[in-house]
Amino acid sequence: MISDGGKSSKFYLGGSFLVALLLFAVFSVWVDLKPKITEDFFFGSNDPAAQQAQKIRELFPSEAFLLLSVGGHNIYSAPYYRQIKSLSEKLAMLPGTNRLISLANGPATAEDARKSPFWRPLLINRDETASLILVFVEKDGQSLLVRKIDEISQEAAQSPDLTRIGLSGMPYIAEQIRQSLVRDVKIFSSLALVVFITLIGFFYRSAMIALGSCVSGLSAIFMTLIVLQMLGQPIGILTANLSIIVYVLVQSQIIYLTNNWLRENKKQTAKWRVRQAVGKTFRPSCWCALTTLLGFLTLLFVSAEPLRQLGAGGIVAVLCALACCYLIFPSFLIFAQIKQPKQSVQLSERRLTGFQAVSGLLLLFIMGFSFFGLWTLNTDPSLLSYFKKDSNIETGLRRIDENGGSSPLLLVVSLKSSNSLDNEAAYKKLWTLHKKLAQHSQVGTVLSLPALLAEANDHPFAFLLPWREIVTLLSLDMNQSVVENFLTNDREQALFLIRMKEQGRDNPRTAVINDIRSTVEKSGFRLDLTGGVYFLQAKLADLVDESLISGVLGVLLLFVGVSWIVTRQIPMALVMGGAASMIPFILLGGIGQFSIPVDIISAPAISVTIGLAVDALIHLAMAVKRKGADMEKQTVWLKAIEEQGPGIITSAMVIAIGFLIFSFSDFPPTVRFGLMVVCGSLLAVFVALAAFPLFARFFVRQ
Repeated sequence: MISDGGKSSKFYLGGSFLVALLLFAVFSVWVDLKPKITEDFFFGSNDPAAQQAQKIRELFPSEAFLLLSVGGHNIYSAPYYRQIKSLSEKLAMLPGTNRLISLANGPATAEDARKSPFWRPLLINRDETASLILVFVEKDGQSLLVRKIDEISQEAAQSPDLTRIGLSGMPYIAEQIRQSLVRDVKIFSSLALVVFITLIGFFYRSAMIALGSCVSGLSAIFMTLIVLQMLGQPIGILTANLSIIVYVLVQSQIIYLTNNWLRENKKQTAKWRVRQAVGKTFRPSCWCALTTLLGFLTLLFVSAEPLRQLGAGGIVAVLCALACCYLIFPSFLIFAQIKQPKQSVQLSERRLTGFQAVSGLLLLFIMGFSFFGLWTLNTDPSLLSYFKKDSNIETGLRRIDENGGSSPLLLVVSLKSSNSLDNEAAYKKLWTLHKKLAQHSQVGTVLSLPALLAEANDHPFAFLLPWREIVTLLSLDMNQSVVENFLTNDREQALFLIRMKEQGRDNPRTAVINDIRSTVEKSGFRLDLTGGVYFLQAKLADLVDESLISGVLGVLLLFVGVSWIVTRQIPMALVMGGAASMIPFILLGGIGQFSIPVDIISAPAISVTIGLAVDALIHLAMAVKRKGADMEKQTVWLKAIEEQGPGIITSAMVIAIGFLIFSFSDFPPTVRFGLMVVCGSLLAVFVALAAFPLFARFFVRQ
């Protein structure tokens, strides 16, 4: 019964609803939820990789482009040519299209393109079952333009003279990722919230607790997004899922708070029980929040823009989650009806020891299995892994990749002798390099100055002009200044535009680029600049790899420091750090063993799972500390686990079932993210209740 301060309690509850409504109102009218995902979302402007790409754009002005692979029964037939011409005209008329290259407006005929060293790799697939259309687009408004191009392509694909149309290019890939994230946020995040609410209500058999957890979680989401909007941070490739991370942070602490509340004396008043539960839970929650916050803080110092955005968003999320958990939820807990719980299972030392022994052996077996997977971990997956296998998008991308590559790599080279490149001797060296690059197993198509000059040299009167004059003629406006796309004004640097393969790659992109660099240098050239999506993806993979190592080690070291402050015992702090380290060890090793790629979207799941383990370990450690003054050692652990065990298990079950919803997504990175959190949350139970006490028994004295 609520006998003390009834009016003030109702006022508190009303105030909580009012705060939630105000946050919702501000969120509804002010926050922009559209993810800002463009083709250059990988890095910030201050990153060296992005600066190299910018220098290349300044030397060789270029535009973003989409690549359409248009299949046909006979790409050299008149009906096919008419369809290509019609499709090209429709695409060229779209607002936002700057220019277009296809069989209909490039070479004189399709047969000429077939024989040309320049047009063939640019416009004809290797198996000659499809031709390519390059649509150069403006930087602004790409999202709408990509959707229009996709619609026109699907309509054109219905023609009996065409067999299929596949799309590629970073504007297209970025838009597909954006649409997938938006769809998942709308469907799976919303569904997960419903599941969380249902599970909370089921476990605690209280509609008020379920309502309070919902209001607190949603308020934390609204508050986080409002603060990020105030800071000028847009929704990005990683922060699109930040809302569900915020909600989980709130629910985890709410479960521990409710668990402690249930164990308070039922004869006392409602406000007293809530006050006691808050007092017992708040300090561990603050330490958990500090560890998680510091973990997100480490992301602010990496070069990858999405990880920095997640770091900033995560810091805000942690503070907002803690505020909403302890300022809003307690008002609902005051009015929650207490139903007589089922008789709790009384732990005996023998039963606990048996559970810990079996769990310890199981964890050792899993760690042994996972160990070898650490060496095969793939943090540099193909772009095709972002899309569901055999889907229309993945099939189209794969088809383009098989016939000339799908990921651009830009190389700016100059002669080691620093001589100009507009003479016959330089042309021969460039042509030799062109052929060597084309022979590389990971290279699909190469476009360069020598291929362009070879095309010009086929002109009947070309033999009358020296190479320098041919280059000059091709630089004139009447020839659309085509040389400017491959040669600088001082004629000392040349551009090689390569379409790299995304399939069949055994080595990381960085190793492939280093191999290409070696080929360039052995051919008598310097590789001055490197750019393109392939290069940025290589750097991004290195950063993901680095963040997994440095980020995980950083969080664990920070956790050890926090554990020492909490327990005032160095051995206990080391034991807690060792127990927490089992989570990333097992997860990353298992992922490597099952050949599951770790992309930039799924990688943050490791940090989330470490956070779940940290919560469990800190709450259990502080329970041990509270009960350790007047109890024997084994009794301390027994009582601490009886007190915090239900909260640890309930939290893990709620989070695991909630994130299991994401396994039904059609977007593979979301599936991988969800399943990694599911596995991590279940592992956290065994690590906290079995590994931690076992380690403490052997390494920590009374």
